[in-house]
Amino acid sequence: MSATDTGNAPAEISPSLARRAVPILLAVFVFSLVIDNAFKYVTGAIATSLDLSLNAAGLQATIPGILIGIGAVVYAALADAVSIRRLTVLAIILICIGSIVGFAFQGSWGLVLTGRIVQTAGLAAAETLYVIWVTKHFAGAQQKAYLGFSTAAFQLSLLLGVVGGGFIATYVSWPVLFLAALLPLLALPVVLKTVPPEQTRSSSLDVFGLFLVAVVAGGIIMFLQAFQWLYLVAVVIALGLFVWHVARNPKALISPAFFANKQYTLVLLVVFVMYSVQLGYVVTFPVLMEATHGMSGAESSLLLIPGYICAVLVGVFTGAIARFLDSHRAIVLALVLITVALLVPAFFVDAPVAVYILSMALFPSGFALMYAPLLSTAVKSIAPEKTGVAIGFYNLTINMAIPIGIAYTLNLIGQNLGFMSGLASPAGAPFAAVMLILGLIGVLAIVMYLSFARVLHRDNAPVEQPVA
Repeated sequence: MSATDTGNAPAEISPSLARRAVPILLAVFVFSLVIDNAFKYVTGAIATSLDLSLNAAGLQATIPGILIGIGAVVYAALADAVSIRRLTVLAIILICIGSIVGFAFQGSWGLVLTGRIVQTAGLAAAETLYVIWVTKHFAGAQQKAYLGFSTAAFQLSLLLGVVGGGFIATYVSWPVLFLAALLPLLALPVVLKTVPPEQTRSSSLDVFGLFLVAVVAGGIIMFLQAFQWLYLVAVVIALGLFVWHVARNPKALISPAFFANKQYTLVLLVVFVMYSVQLGYVVTFPVLMEATHGMSGAESSLLLIPGYICAVLVGVFTGAIARFLDSHRAIVLALVLITVALLVPAFFVDAPVAVYILSMALFPSGFALMYAPLLSTAVKSIAPEKTGVAIGFYNLTINMAIPIGIAYTLNLIGQNLGFMSGLASPAGAPFAAVMLILGLIGVLAIVMYLSFARVLHRDNAPVEQPVA
């Protein structure tokens, strides 16, 4: 599919005009992340309010999660054919339409889910367009500085989302999050004033390839919901069609040459496994703390503040850390931090809250430390002109792994597993079992990475390409 925006626009955006657009695009970027993470965190509150199982309520986190991953690729392609100004306006409109539907019909689970899906179609654009604007209109140190803002903002948005969501769900009501999501309407005049129109060109989009990726991720999630084998059949068929499509279509989402690159493919496997636990622990946390310590969502969200502050600092000082740790050592340390963070509550689920504060300090810090060196390792043997596509599919892999991880985590919680009952209280045993499984997935990622390390860091590999 191709598209072109033929509106009047200057041939080139001046540096001063490009800089004027940064604050509002960054603000919409951060706000969108905050809203999305807040909704993920209040999954338990939604389940209680609408008399749903935690597994069913998790669909409002997992399906929008897939949409964000697919949407990032779609909007990245559309940004060549449609001005970022128009796409930002469209994003705000979609956010508001979805939020109005969700709030107006807050008693209907089907319409709440519909509202979240429409809302997320807008959130996905807002979360992508800032990065595209920066990479299109800035270079060198200035580009790295602006991209650094997005890295720190991402970690900050996780903190604001979980704390804000926890407090709203506890002291007001979770549907108020839909009203809060209407705030970007206030940004529309600023967007129209400060984001200039751009010269655009024809662009192509692999709609069929993205559809197949969505079917694979959605099929896995639906299988985890109901354990109906028909969903797995759909996944296998979609995977087969995707391989056929990539092999035959020169304009496919990704070239077969990328999968022939062992370093890139092996890193994707580690990425998929490890990132599947990233939000699994986060959505489990408020339910776990309520069951074991009687804490409200607001109270448990406060325990996350030190951890996300640590993650922001790790993200800000990634460059300085790289001077002391090469990519291999940084990745190993990050994987170990994440895994230890998961195993600690598995064996000490009834421990004082200080243990959870420590666990939640290690967990996001590990992910913040891991992103840049793991991405750099993935693309270091890929030609510079192909790096953009490689990074796009890398991020798509992350965005597919996260909702799948949320789905299997919520399913595990619903199983009420009891094999850790000898080490935990009756209330804590099911959560100890879930955390142990998540921890073992972390161990699997470590084993995979170490077994791949000789290939990933072989001496004759090309020099690493810098990745901002």
